[in-house]
Amino acid sequence: MRRHSGLAAVLIAVSLPLAALPCLEAAGADGARELAQASVRGGQSLAYASALTAIGPRLTGSASYQRAADWSAEQFRALGLAHTILEPFTIDRGWERVSARARLVAPADRALHVAALGWTPSTPEGGFDADVVAVDSFSPSAVAANQALHGRIALLPDGDPSGNPETAARTRRDFAVALRAAGVLAMISPDTDAANEISARGFGFGTAIAVLPAAQIGRDDAGMIRRLLARGAVRMSLELINRITPAAASVDNVIADLPGSDRSDEWVVVGAHLDAWDFGAGAQDNATGAAMVLEAARAIAALKAPPRRSIRFALWGGEEQGQIGSSAYIRSHASELDHVVAYLNTDAGTGPIIGWTAPGREEVIRAVRPLTQDVLRDLGAASFDDSLRYAFQSDGAAFILAGIPTLDLNADDTKYEEIHHKAADTMDRVDAHNLAIAAAAVAATAYAIADAPGRIGARQRPRTKRMD
Repeated sequence: MRRHSGLAAVLIAVSLPLAALPCLEAAGADGARELAQASVRGGQSLAYASALTAIGPRLTGSASYQRAADWSAEQFRALGLAHTILEPFTIDRGWERVSARARLVAPADRALHVAALGWTPSTPEGGFDADVVAVDSFSPSAVAANQALHGRIALLPDGDPSGNPETAARTRRDFAVALRAAGVLAMISPDTDAANEISARGFGFGTAIAVLPAAQIGRDDAGMIRRLLARGAVRMSLELINRITPAAASVDNVIADLPGSDRSDEWVVVGAHLDAWDFGAGAQDNATGAAMVLEAARAIAALKAPPRRSIRFALWGGEEQGQIGSSAYIRSHASELDHVVAYLNTDAGTGPIIGWTAPGREEVIRAVRPLTQDVLRDLGAASFDDSLRYAFQSDGAAFILAGIPTLDLNADDTKYEEIHHKAADTMDRVDAHNLAIAAAAVAATAYAIADAPGRIGARQRPRTKRMD
């Protein structure tokens, strides 16, 4: 059900429970509450998200990503944030899909639903025909013992290898190397969605090009191939054409600073990823998150006086390939991280907002709750938890590993997978009401933490691995 009937309805619905305050000079909790009301009434989050999706898919390293980065920097500067920069980081290769086709050649002739997996090579020009062999596990040793793989296309097992995302990615890389050594020509990986719908994704984390051409194939098509293999040989035609840079590529994070009033050497960082997979417009993943960061900057910059601490607004590249941009930031700013009071991340779409998650940091919740409870209660977003469920699935991961108190915006994601990485991730699926509420919560929480008398938590000892 679409509920984005425009900001006018949002303003009426949201402003009713918020107490009317006469000006934007109050500090602390009252200031955060007032800031939220001003953000809802005059917020631009819907306009920001619409403009970003109009730029188009923002695949890391692509021309459209760079247009989005340039546009975002212009918006920050227009708000008066003079210290706005494009901060580059390097990826192994730039990659973009051009075309993909596949057909079943025998025992029947029919088109198949396929798309290249991100950061994988093309097939030889013109593609090829080859028999298909189903592989039962992601075990490299089992591959080495399988003589039937030479000159074939390998149909991979459903799902991902076991373990956390980093472990699974390593297993996939080792598995692909084993397949190539066994003489496999290409890999096809079953998607998880019904009706042959395909979600954009890579073969694993990172931007190094995989060792074999690889494609996603619709789940129903994969099931049909397995049934046919049970009765005899299956042959298919496959052609994948991708555009790959000849060398490493530079990608820009967007960084904009709002100096604090009397503790300007301490920072609250508010961030979201700007990049998006390329099937759709990347509206909820993550134009809306980037829009919340821009709206927080607009709302706080409009105050007559800034909060005590500085706020750094950041839009990251490379999140979809394994939080590359935010991790690069942590490395390049390592000497400054003791001055980072908190990191706030928004990458949750526009389901009804729940509140904030502080992964593994119950003491951070105890410190933030009294600073924000009134405004978040008014917004219907006063729930906190310290779950690790999504801790390492977005750009908060690099900050958590660096020991920095991290808050991740938490929203109801019941329907999120319906559009996640799909062509359906467009503006007409964005809920403007929830977007305005979430943007106000981000702005108010960032302000409250930046203006608090003390820090919300100590920096912990940095980690090299994710928490269990």
